Amino acid sequence: MRKFLNDNFKYILIGIGTVVLYILLMDLMTPSNGMSKEDLKKIEQIDKDINLLIESQKKLDESINEYKKEIEKIDSTISNIKVKKEVVNNYYEQKGKEIKDADVTQVDSLLRLRYKF
Repeated sequence: MRKFLNDNFKYILIGIGTVVLYILLMDLMTPSNGMSKEDLKKIEQIDKDINLLIESQKKLDESINEYKKEIEKIDSTISNIKVKKEVVNNYYEQKGKEIKDADVTQVDSLLRLRYKF
């Protein structure tokens, strides 16, 4: 066995060297992103968190839109009330002018009709 190793020592070293060189070349040629598995897990977790935030933002946007619709309804109601208030104010202004310009009999008949006495 010793004689065999001494005679074939060169060939054995060449074989081992070739295998080591092949392994090194394959390691260099294999594309890797340079990240460890821990980094990949962290990135995946961050991606999941971002997706959760996007979903919650969508829900918030929907609720904001609902509130905007309610606000628009309330604003339209308020504007209707303002218009009605102006109409009533104009009516009573007109009646006040009529009373100022009316003579005693007209005021008397107006009060009798209004208060029924």
